Amino acid sequence: MKHTKMKLFTCLFLGIVLLLPILCFTGCDLSTTNDATTDTTQTTDDKTDDKKPNQENNDKTTLNKKINEFYDLAKQMQTNMDTVADIIYEAWYDQIYNDTFTDINAAVAFAKSFCKEELTFIEENDEKIKSLYKEVRDSDLKDEIKAVMSAYSDYYEFVINVSGSFKTYSANKETYKKALATALKDLSMEL
Repeated sequence: MKHTKMKLFTCLFLGIVLLLPILCFTGCDLSTTNDATTDTTQTTDDKTDDKKPNQENNDKTTLNKKINEFYDLAKQMQTNMDTVADIIYEAWYDQIYNDTFTDINAAVAFAKSFCKEELTFIEENDEKIKSLYKEVRDSDLKDEIKAVMSAYSDYYEFVINVSGSFKTYSANKETYKKALATALKDLSMEL
């Protein structure tokens, strides 16, 4: 009997020892499966909740890129318009005070041909800056962007469609330059 009890005890002990790892692994697998299901559900829920903020972040990032693109293009346009306005002024001045050209129209035509590269850039990018403006005009920086576009439009018309007297041209040139420079500076402070 002792021997039988010992055998029974040994068999029971071996059975428990052998079943214990199986139960642990099975338990872990079930636990992992439940955790994975729970995590997947949570992850799916989290993704659904996070989609909106992520989408908003992406939209905001895209909008910020467009605003920076608008600013950079307006800055380049200003540089080119400054060059053209200054050269027209110089040619006009030379015609009046040094009688360099046959008339004012010849002076302006010379200046425009001299600045052909800058004028081409200005005219080719006018539609682009207007298009960018439409994309960014309703942003948080709408006041600054509107001020830049307004100053740009006035300066563009002034440079492309030269008219008036030398006195009004020279007075307006500095006014338009400063207005666009100030508007761009205000926008850059907000970027």
